[in-house]
Amino acid sequence: MIDLNKEQLDRLFEMAEIQIPEKIDTNDISRALIEIEKKISVCSYAVSKINSNYSPNILIVDDLELSIHQLCLLLSKSGYNIHIARSVEEAVQQYKKNNFDYVLIDLFLPESEDGLNLISYISSSEKTAANNTKILVISGTDDTSLIKKSFVEGADEFIGKSPKWHVDILHYIRQAENKRLKIDSDLETRIENKDRKIISITVKNLNKPNVLNEMEKEFVAQANSGYSNIILDMKNIKNIDTNQTAVLVTGYKSCIENNGFFCMCNVSPAVNEALSFVFLDNIIKTFADKSEAINFYFKNTVK
Repeated sequence: MIDLNKEQLDRLFEMAEIQIPEKIDTNDISRALIEIEKKISVCSYAVSKINSNYSPNILIVDDLELSIHQLCLLLSKSGYNIHIARSVEEAVQQYKKNNFDYVLIDLFLPESEDGLNLISYISSSEKTAANNTKILVISGTDDTSLIKKSFVEGADEFIGKSPKWHVDILHYIRQAENKRLKIDSDLETRIENKDRKIISITVKNLNKPNVLNEMEKEFVAQANSGYSNIILDMKNIKNIDTNQTAVLVTGYKSCIENNGFFCMCNVSPAVNEALSFVFLDNIIKTFADKSEAINFYFKNTVK
């Protein structure tokens, strides 16, 4: 995946200030990138940016440990603050004490009436209106009457427990966050090939508030949810600074950690120069345009 000669590898580990391993693998290169990432940004942007900006609070209400584990793992890795309640009573107490952006409720707690009562309680709370809290109902039921009751009681979304139900939740939250922050016009994610899990992310303006932080979250969320072959289209970007460069490292690492690829296309000479300065030009592949990048993925990924 990474074609570096000995001189380039020596330079990489020298910049990272770590000892060169006897047998270098992808994990060693990722570790070196983490160290370089810390150096190219005084505030260690890519490590701490998600935490230094506001991250949504999510309450998961479920009595199945496997469901709780799957959601916690995916959402916490994607930068969200997670709270857990395993019963209606726990959920009510949590809701009274904390402010939440999203509440994920399993409909059967253990009966459907339990879930419906909780939906009603949260949707009628003054805190819900004040915080614009979204209620997502999760269930494996196909009972249309129960699904309708969920919406009548105040649910904003119903997500069935399909094989990728937890990924569907992450996608809903990402879209809702983009809408809340009004950055849809500045950050566009498009599925290029569903079977190969290839997406492109086009950014129009890296200098607007929140866009850089949301791009970092988008990298992590997409890679964690299976779309780990990412093309970053830089056709609208003429220059980048150290903070912006560090976010590219986050994208690269997220894809590598999920057995995917990260590349860029339509890269300006100034951006190329910035990548070269921090030794990313030999790490992150760049292509003339998106079609060339997609062809690369087709040659290097398995359907």
